[in-house]
Amino acid sequence: MLSFFKINDPLRLIVLFILLVIIRLPIWLSEIPLLTEEIHWLTLGEKLAEGKAMYRDVWDNIAPLSAGVYWFAAKFLGGSRTSLFVIAAFLTALQSLLFNSMMNRSEAYKQKTFIPGFTFLIFSNMSFDFMTLSPALISLTFLLMGLRSLLRMERTDTEQSILNTGLFFGLASLAYLPSFSFLLMGIFALASFRVSSFQRLFLAFIGFTIVWGGYLIYLYYIEALQSFIKCCFLSLGWNDHIFIQTWDQLLILMVIPAIIFVLGALKTFSYNAFVNSQQSIQQVMLIWVITAILSLVFSLYTTSFQLILFVPSLAFFSAHELLLIRRSMFGELTLWIYSTVLLVIMYATAFTVLPKKIESPYTNSFSVEVPNFDEYGEKILIFGDDFNYLKEHKLATGYLNWDVSKNFFDKIDSYDEIRAIYNAFEEDMPDAIVDLNGKGAEVLEYLTIIKTQYSKNQLDNGVTIYAKIK
Repeated sequence: MLSFFKINDPLRLIVLFILLVIIRLPIWLSEIPLLTEEIHWLTLGEKLAEGKAMYRDVWDNIAPLSAGVYWFAAKFLGGSRTSLFVIAAFLTALQSLLFNSMMNRSEAYKQKTFIPGFTFLIFSNMSFDFMTLSPALISLTFLLMGLRSLLRMERTDTEQSILNTGLFFGLASLAYLPSFSFLLMGIFALASFRVSSFQRLFLAFIGFTIVWGGYLIYLYYIEALQSFIKCCFLSLGWNDHIFIQTWDQLLILMVIPAIIFVLGALKTFSYNAFVNSQQSIQQVMLIWVITAILSLVFSLYTTSFQLILFVPSLAFFSAHELLLIRRSMFGELTLWIYSTVLLVIMYATAFTVLPKKIESPYTNSFSVEVPNFDEYGEKILIFGDDFNYLKEHKLATGYLNWDVSKNFFDKIDSYDEIRAIYNAFEEDMPDAIVDLNGKGAEVLEYLTIIKTQYSKNQLDNGVTIYAKIK
C-alpha cells in the first residue's frame, strides 16, 4: 500500500475516496446512538430553517458559520444524521486532497507523493465522532486553506497570500471560535518564513479583521450584535470549562496517535538532509500542535471530536516517517500497523467492543432515551442542560442552549426581560416544558397567563414536566 500511494498519480484520489467510504460504511449502516451534541446541531439547524435568525431569534453559543452549515443541512438535506455524515465525509475528502496538494506544491517531502493525503485520511477516522459534522471539522477546512497560504510564503512572499492567510483563519474562527488562536500561529509562521516587515505581517491581521468586521456589521444591521457578544464572547466568563469526557476516556483515543506523532517527529528531526524551506514547514507543523492545544483551553468544553484539529500534524510527521524508512518492507509493515491499530480502536470504541473493565470513551457523549416522554407533544422547551429531551422533538421558542439562555431567565425581575420571554412563549408555545433545575417553575410564576395553560406532571425519572392542557 505504501508503494501504491508513493506514486504521484491523480487516480490515487479515487482510491482515497473509496477507502473513505469503506472505512465509514459500517458506522453509517449501524445504529450507534446519536451524540447529544448531534441532537443539539440538528435541532439548531431545524430551528434556523424555519426562518429564525441566529443570536436574535435563537440563543446558542455555536459559531455563526457552523450554524449556517447546520441550517443548510436542515433546509436542503432533510436535517437528519445522514446529512451530517454526508457533509462530514465530503469535507474530509476535500481536506485530504487539500493537505496532499499543499504538501506536494510546497515540496515539504523529498518526493511528490500521495502518502500525506493517505495518512490524513487515516487519522481523520481515528475517532468515531470525527465522522460527524462538528464545528471543529468545519473550521479545519478553512485552517488548511490558511495553512496553504502560509506555505506559499517561502516561495512567493506576496501580500495577497499574507492577506489570504488572515482571511481563512478568520473564517475558521467564524466556524469554531477557539480557532482564533491559529492566527497567532500564522503570524509566527510568517515571521519564520522571513516576512520581517511589520507592515506585511499586519496584513494577516487585516484579513482576519475584514472577515470579522463584515460579520459584525451584518449583526449590527439585524440588531443582533449585542446578543452575539453575550452568547459567544462573554459566555467564556459565564461558565466553567466542562469535560464531556473524562481524561481516562480521552486517553483511550489519544495514547496511540500521540505515540505515532512522537515517533514521526523524532524520525523527522533526526534526519539532517532537509533544506531550509522544509525545516520551516516542520517547525510550523510542530507549532500547529501547540496551537491546537490552546484551542482546547479556549473552548467552553472538551470532547473527543475537537481532537480533529491535531490531524494535520499527525498526518504530516507520520508521512515523513513512512517516507524516510529505507527498507520498503519495513515501511509497508509500519503503515499497516498504524492503520490497523487506529481503525481497530475506532471501531472497538464506537461499537463498545472493549474489555469489561474499560468504559467506552463515548459513554458520556451518547444520547439516552427518555422514558414515557413522547406523550407530552412535539414542541419542547428545556430549563436545563440536557439535549436528550429534544431527540425526535422540536424546539419551542429560541432558548436552545441553557448556558446562554439562563442569563435571560435570571433577569425575570426586569420588565423588559419578562416581556421578551412572554412574547417568545406567545409566538412559539411549547407543548411541554421540561424543568430540570426548578427555574421553569420560577419563570412560570411570573408568566401567570401562560402558567394557567399548563398542568404539572412528573416523568418516571423524577423530572418535572409542565404539559400544555389540551
